[in-house]
Amino acid sequence: MSYLRKLPSGKWQATVRGPDGRRHTFTDQLKTTVRKWAAEQEALAARGAFRDPRIGEIRVGDWHARVTRARGIEAVTKVKNASLWRTHCEPEWSAWPMAAVTRLEAQEWVNRLTSTRRARHQGRPVAGDDQDVPVLSAATIADIAHLMSSLYRLAMREHPPLVIVNPFADLELPRIEPRPVEFYEHDEAAALYEAAGEWRTLVELGMDVGLRPGELYGLHGHRVDWLRGKLAVVDVMTRQGLRQHPKSKRSHRVVPVPARTLEAMSVLMAGRPRDSLVFTAPEGGPVTDAHLRNRVWYPAVTAAGIRRFPPRIMRHTAASWLVQDGVPLYDVQALLGHEDYATTQRYAHLAPDAHSKVMESWSRRLDAPVTHERKGS
Repeated sequence: MSYLRKLPSGKWQATVRGPDGRRHTFTDQLKTTVRKWAAEQEALAARGAFRDPRIGEIRVGDWHARVTRARGIEAVTKVKNASLWRTHCEPEWSAWPMAAVTRLEAQEWVNRLTSTRRARHQGRPVAGDDQDVPVLSAATIADIAHLMSSLYRLAMREHPPLVIVNPFADLELPRIEPRPVEFYEHDEAAALYEAAGEWRTLVELGMDVGLRPGELYGLHGHRVDWLRGKLAVVDVMTRQGLRQHPKSKRSHRVVPVPARTLEAMSVLMAGRPRDSLVFTAPEGGPVTDAHLRNRVWYPAVTAAGIRRFPPRIMRHTAASWLVQDGVPLYDVQALLGHEDYATTQRYAHLAPDAHSKVMESWSRRLDAPVTHERKGS
């Protein structure tokens, strides 16, 4: 049911009562435009598709607050999203009505994030102080855009939907360049083991089995099958504490442990409860990223005189050594717990037979004896 009226200003206004029982109005200079709008709203109501014209006026910041309260995401992801929102999204979009954001405006924002430069980071001079340096990596920009896109996807799933389009979907984002595969050579690893001292067992386990740092820190004695030489990757130590499940479905796995490393781990567990952490900080309690990186890892790297890589190089080294020894990529994927086989394929070029067909072709063509035939012979 709708009715039209002419306002004192000379404009026309249509009023439609929606299925929610509330009146919704639309005003325009032209009577035909107002009448058309009213007819469309009545048709939508008849089909059960009526949508409150003001529903998209909810502010992006208010919707983000509602989503944050309602979503049951992991603590690590929640902390990361909160940081991205507070630093990059909230200043730009918090006050905007949801329906007012267009794809063009979203793309312009991403372009500004991509091109932003600054000469100082967190108030400290950077190398080449008179030169600007990138603030955000391509991966971080992708995470920021994904956060905004997820807010709109959830808004579109509401009934009725808060918005009908997602302006942050399929934006042109900076390309994430693939990183070269880096790993330690065996002589570098041997030097690192010696320099690691009492932390040698943890480093060996990381370099041979390829556990993630959080999986190393969260390993408990009762997750180790001491008789069969295997361990179950179940517990992960995060900045928010112990998490009782790994990163993905494939991350929850059972992996073998070299006999020498297993024996060293049993020494660490001597006289301690079976369900205690295998690796602990000197003052007790769990090992943290900051502790291992700053007090153990980098001092050992410096003492060993080897290339400086962060602790995650242990995982890359484990994969690289195995592939170089001819271990099939699918076996490496299972050991490391890669969810996507494409992640393991980064190491394919290290396989001993990776270029065998090419080299065989070169051998046949380039090493073959050259014969010269004389004309007229």
